[in-house]
Amino acid sequence: MNIEMERTRLRERRGLLGLRFEEGLWRSAAGGIWVASTSTVALSALGAPTGFGTGFDLAAAIVLNVLALALSGIVVAWLLSGVRREVPALAIGAALYTIAALSVIFVFAEIKTGFSIGLAALFTGIGAGGGWVAGVLARRGPWRTKLAAVLSALLAAGFIGLLTVDSRLFGAEENQGVALADAGEAIEALAAEDPSQAGDYAYRAFTYGSGEDKHRSEFGESVGLISEPADASGYTSDWPWLRKRFWGFDESELPLNGRVWMPEGDGPWPLVLMVHGNHLMEDYSDEGYGYLGELLASRGFLAVSVDENYLNYSVWRGIPDEDMKLRAWILLKHIGQLERFANDPSTPFYGAVDFDRVALLGHSRGGQAVAMAADREAWFAADNALPDRESYRIRAVIAIAPTDTTVDGRTANLKDVVYMTLQGSEDADVSNFYGERQYQRTSFTPGSAGFKTSLYIGGANHGQFNTTWGARDESMPAGLFLKTPDLTGDQQRQIAKVYVSALMETALHDDEAYRPLFRDYRAGADFLPDTSYWSRYEDADFVPVARYENARNADGQPDAGATASAAGVDAWTRQEALDRQNHGKGNSGVVVSWSEEGASYAIQADSFFRMPSTDSEDGSLPILSFSMANLSWLLEEDQGTEAAAENLDIRVEAEDEAGRTARVLLSDILPIQATPRTSFTWLGWPEVGLGEEEYNHEVESVFQTYLLPPERFETAGHDVDWNHLRRIVFYFEGAAGQVMLDDIGFAR
Repeated sequence: MNIEMERTRLRERRGLLGLRFEEGLWRSAAGGIWVASTSTVALSALGAPTGFGTGFDLAAAIVLNVLALALSGIVVAWLLSGVRREVPALAIGAALYTIAALSVIFVFAEIKTGFSIGLAALFTGIGAGGGWVAGVLARRGPWRTKLAAVLSALLAAGFIGLLTVDSRLFGAEENQGVALADAGEAIEALAAEDPSQAGDYAYRAFTYGSGEDKHRSEFGESVGLISEPADASGYTSDWPWLRKRFWGFDESELPLNGRVWMPEGDGPWPLVLMVHGNHLMEDYSDEGYGYLGELLASRGFLAVSVDENYLNYSVWRGIPDEDMKLRAWILLKHIGQLERFANDPSTPFYGAVDFDRVALLGHSRGGQAVAMAADREAWFAADNALPDRESYRIRAVIAIAPTDTTVDGRTANLKDVVYMTLQGSEDADVSNFYGERQYQRTSFTPGSAGFKTSLYIGGANHGQFNTTWGARDESMPAGLFLKTPDLTGDQQRQIAKVYVSALMETALHDDEAYRPLFRDYRAGADFLPDTSYWSRYEDADFVPVARYENARNADGQPDAGATASAAGVDAWTRQEALDRQNHGKGNSGVVVSWSEEGASYAIQADSFFRMPSTDSEDGSLPILSFSMANLSWLLEEDQGTEAAAENLDIRVEAEDEAGRTARVLLSDILPIQATPRTSFTWLGWPEVGLGEEEYNHEVESVFQTYLLPPERFETAGHDVDWNHLRRIVFYFEGAAGQVMLDDIGFAR
């Protein structure tokens, strides 16, 4: 009787296929792993869309993961079926599968392999622990046991938090420089209305496209204007079958799709082409610049958001090779298509486009593509299918958080255009300010109307410049670990509206009233969010004293015609500015470091400094101009001198050929800001395991241009001959510090 009862009990405990599965707390732990595993996989499915919709993606991920978990338990139970002792097969199978599956998912999310395995094991352990605690609480038993289980879970969570979570989440603020409200008055007031406000033009919105788009009716069956497809087979042959299956076309017939915002009334209107960057292919990006399209159209610009989603990355379909070249090429093909529309009386574009006034705006990879399109001869000189280079004129190029990769061994060089680049300090996608490289490669001939300007924005991220990309710069699951940026999406897009609109007014409408905004960001204080900014500016009238780019400057000497000297410094030498990964940023300056009061750096002209031409009617004098990056954080890291950046100030002295001097304290012009520090994730030190080193360093060199008008200098009761200066001296006030000086010269 006892033997038969035991056999019956064993049969009852044998589950599917006669295999043994655990009971009690082990089963609860297995259930916790199932929940953790399926939740993470479902969340990861949001970052790997199939194109069939979010509901399908989530359902498929959950069902497949549950089946895989069940199968893993069965396999482990079968493998251990010969073991006489009871083995928790469900828990072991679920743990092994979950660690393996999540490790693969995290690696594909560009998280380092070792960190991915550790993270997967941690998630598995949390699931098992949570299931175990739930099992204890659900069972009958003394309250002391349940309390101990809860306290153990809390203790484990606290220990993990202490090891990983960034302490700045709990009140300590990151150093983001000087807020706009505390940055003082602009050197020149802005005598113009808020450029982010809608203008006086009514406008209409419509699309043009292939007419055969499978996913968006506005480019498919509902499109009102049919464009010609573009054959890109001469530039790429990497178009997988799955990509063709999704889109319905390959590289030989790429559609030219555009969203248009056109002012009502008599044209022709200046043309602004806007293009997105690399986002998930199935999450369409071209809609995200409607806020700019509507604003620009209301102010008299014809704006087009170009669709290049079919060139973007897909988890399931990869990314075409030569995608950067294709992005620029498609932009040029759109110009050609618009030229054909403009010559066709049956289209809304007939007579409506001023091709002598064209601007290109790009975001992320699009920010590099617009520069490449403007410098088309570097890549497309032999392409006769592109529009005639003389049939249009690109006057302005705007790059928002751009990439800057080498394509076919070349990078774009811009000349005599208006160039602007914007970058957020909390950009977790393009984490380095690559726009500064293109800024450096933009030049002007004397008399040109071109200028270049950059804006580094404290608290801004990558995605919020596009309304569809959101606050997380990485797709799931990596996006789980990113912190929310300090600026909201509305604040970030307000900055874009102000600067983009003002630049278009300046470059395409010839409205010089907005020029002070680019020379000094404080001119826009009435309509910019209150955060910290760093900006650079240079135009064709700038006359350099020291560029520091030539081999002659290896010891920190300026260009020909002047000599440098230093006193009381620890070191002064020519160096290249570095990004977060300690890679060169494409421009060099003189780095001066000191550890005690009385340090100075001086530039002496051989005779006197050459000055830009000035307007003799208003009697204006040249403005002393230079760019500077505050590198005092390097001393803080090396020597622990935390006060170095806070106490830094510089007194600038100008001396004329007669020896008369005038001085100004830099903080009286614009406070010197500490270089912004950014921790991209809430993980604390483990964040170095995410990505390819983009999160390893909190700081990169950020330049600010300082403009010092002669009237702000103090003299000792005598007049200084500002047109015949022979010496400039930087006196560094503060016990210790380190700066990089660059682009010293005179501006109008």
